[in-house]
Amino acid sequence: MPKRKVENKTVEVILLQSDKHLGEKFEIVRVKPVFARNVLLPKNIAVLAHLENKNKFSQKMKAAEADRAKKATGLEDLFVKLHEVGGVSLIRKANAEGTLYAKVDENDISVAINETYGVAIEPHYLKLKKKITTLGDFKVPFLYKEIKKDIAVKVQQDPEEAEKLAKHKAAKASKTLEVVNDEVKVKKTREEAMAEKEVARLAKREETIKRLKEKFKD
Repeated sequence: MPKRKVENKTVEVILLQSDKHLGEKFEIVRVKPVFARNVLLPKNIAVLAHLENKNKFSQKMKAAEADRAKKATGLEDLFVKLHEVGGVSLIRKANAEGTLYAKVDENDISVAINETYGVAIEPHYLKLKKKITTLGDFKVPFLYKEIKKDIAVKVQQDPEEAEKLAKHKAAKASKTLEVVNDEVKVKKTREEAMAEKEVARLAKREETIKRLKEKFKD
């Protein structure tokens, strides 16, 4: 018995609203029949993409397709800029070991891109395997339709936090130096006391020898 084709295992639907897992509004996508029947159609998230509905939503689908093409062009322009300047930078607070106090996720990167370049991108276009937890340079995968790129993300220390950590480090080094100096002073004082004691012992010995010589001189 021949295997069923993939097309026969799925059905085409026209999305009536955008969904980050499925696609954008008025886009035709393929889904499993049971998912369409039990979820998409009853909740009015989508309609079957048969000829009648294609004709019904024809104008809206063409407009949506034009918007997606425009969006793709804008994203390509964005990647040119990102390449020219080396990506996007985020300023975050981290401890002395470089561990962030708050993790960086897709939303943080999306906001940074929008603030820096004035281009709004959906956080779910960014495919982080896990949140960023340290300072450093990272490559974050980006996926939108046929556009697959890596975005260079640099997470840098907050200047105020860096200054705070530097002062703390200097204070700690100063305290350590004071402790060392105190230990040296204590050691020196002990050595001086021992030296004085030795001088006194030798003087006493000399005095004893002198008395004995005087006593037995005759």
